[in-house]
Formats: sequence, structure tokens, C-alpha cells
Amino acid sequence: MSLRLSTSLALLFLLASGSRAQISLTIAAAADLSSLEPELVASFRKSDPKISVRFVTEASAMLAQQIENGAPYDVFLSANAQFVERLSSSGKLRPDSGQTYALGRVGVLWKDGKSHPFNDLATANWVRFVALPNPKLAPYGVAAQEALEHAGLWKAVQPKVVYGENVRQALQLFESGNADAVLTSASLLVGRHPDLVPDDWHRPIIQKSGIVAGTRNLEAAKQFMAFLTGPAGQAVFATFGFAAPKGSTKP
Repeated sequence: MSLRLSTSLALLFLLASGSRAQISLTIAAAADLSSLEPELVASFRKSDPKISVRFVTEASAMLAQQIENGAPYDVFLSANAQFVERLSSSGKLRPDSGQTYALGRVGVLWKDGKSHPFNDLATANWVRFVALPNPKLAPYGVAAQEALEHAGLWKAVQPKVVYGENVRQALQLFESGNADAVLTSASLLVGRHPDLVPDDWHRPIIQKSGIVAGTRNLEAAKQFMAFLTGPAGQAVFATFGFAAPKGSTKP
């Protein structure tokens, strides 16, 4: 065999080996995780730079429906534990992979940028429209409505409510001037000093993850899942206002 041919074959082998070593994970992530994506990806890749990660963020209900229809995701990060449990029982997620990775918080922003009593949602004349995530699609919408009911304000606030499909769209309604206040995921409001809704005013927002049954990257998906509840992943969640679930490794 000539030296040139031998060298060419060696290069082809190295290229093929390199392409096999590079793994790409596609993560179906709840909309409240959109602001965390850069930090989660950067932190995870420190542990294994050969694995690239891409997030697709949407309402948990929409992502669950896509997975039911065969969307080629590797991992599902839901803001609603029920979707993970349902997909696991139907065989769309690996039944042994479900885990709680964070507990969400609801925050309130007001158009004047100041802090206000929660009652102002109902009593302040300048609060004409209040943006909420749709409770039919987003657990934060359920939690927001439960908090308003707990405070005895739901009947007064309900006529003012405008719904976004998910937590990001609710925030966009507020930012575009179509709402005077917004109740949404506190993770999207970091640095904007939101008023936090007491977490005992609503049922816990249990955020759960699972590995998609049809993934071709099972070992990499397991690595990512372990990262979420390990100290590096939990440090990112804590930065964005999430509470740690029981059993996670605190940073």
C-alpha cells in the first residue's frame, strides 16, 4: 500500500471517528426555561464538550403533543409533571427516566416598574388588563389563577385577563403594552425585580423531565438528566429563581 493511500485512509478513519464522537441532543423544554438555555448548555458542555445541546421551547402541553406524534426529541423538560407521567405510562418516554428537576415560582410585573400590593390587580384603576399564561396549556397559568383565588381576587380580575399561550407569550403581551401587569414564571423576570407570589398560595409547580423512548442518544441523554439534578445544573436553576426538588444535589 502506498504512503499516500495509507495516509488518506487514516484521515478518513479519523474523520469518521470524530463524526461518531460528536453527539447532538435536542431538548423539548418548557417555555419558562427559555432564559436558562445559554447557561444550562454552557455548564453542561463543560462536563462533556463532545455533546452539543439544542433547546426547542414551547408550552409543555404542546411539546407533549409533539412527542405523542413522534417528534424526534431526546429529552423532555416539562413544567407540568403530569405530562411526563402520562407520556411515560403510554410508552412515549422511558418509564425509568422521570425525575423532578425544579420547582417553579410565579412572579408579578407592573407597568410602572414598581412593587405593588397583590390587591392592586383588582382595585387599581390603572390596571385594566392582566396577562396570564393559558391555564389549559401552562401550569403557571393554573398557579396564577389559584393564587388569585386564594387571595379572593379572581372574580374581580378575571374580566381583565388576557391570555398568552405560554409564559413567554404572557410576558410579551405585557411588554407590548397590551397588559398593565403580568403573572408569569419568575425565571423570565430575573433582574427586573418582580413581586413573587407566595408559593403556598397555589399547588407546587413541579417541573419534571424524562427521556424520549425513541432517542438514539440514550447515554448522552442520561448524562444530561444527571446534570440537571447535580450541583452544576441546580446552580443554574437557583440563579433563575427555581427551588430545588427533594433528592437533588444542591450547589
